[in-house]
Amino acid sequence: MEFSEYPLLHEADLMLTLLKVATDGPASLEDAVTRLKQNLQSVGEVPQVSDEEMHQQLSRVSRRLIHALLLDVLEDGRFRITARGARTLSEYPGGIDDSVLMSFPEFRARVETERRSVHKVESNGRDDPRIAEYEQGYAAFREGLGLNANPYEADRVMHLAWENGWCQARDDTLRGEGWAAAVGMR
Repeated sequence: MEFSEYPLLHEADLMLTLLKVATDGPASLEDAVTRLKQNLQSVGEVPQVSDEEMHQQLSRVSRRLIHALLLDVLEDGRFRITARGARTLSEYPGGIDDSVLMSFPEFRARVETERRSVHKVESNGRDDPRIAEYEQGYAAFREGLGLNANPYEADRVMHLAWENGWCQARDDTLRGEGWAAAVGMR
């Protein structure tokens, strides 16, 4: 059985556990593993996953919360909940997932950086030539050009890369406008 197939071990549950354990004061991943095991025990669940696997999953998820500025890392390696984290926890007491994290510009920027770095390198380590077409499409939207301005033949991968760049720029703009409206900037 996969880790996330167990009750209370989905990513949203792991994020919730990390935030809740940090509300009691500075916490460690070991504290989060202990809390997670208590949660599982309270509902009669005994998943066949090791403490090490729980630790690894919580570590992965904690990095996402740190990128969204919901948790802050202390000098001794422990973490604490931030004011943003406390607000988010009160707004989403049932769990937090990527749809919530994507509402934070810092998290979106990190995801975009990771996405771009993945697209730049092929398996042989050379630059992916399609990234240029993607960036051309992205720039085209920013310059006010329509989707029909795609200069590549429709049955070519470059056409799709350009179109994906254009659409991503449109989506980024719409998210930015939605965020600006939500905080009263427009």
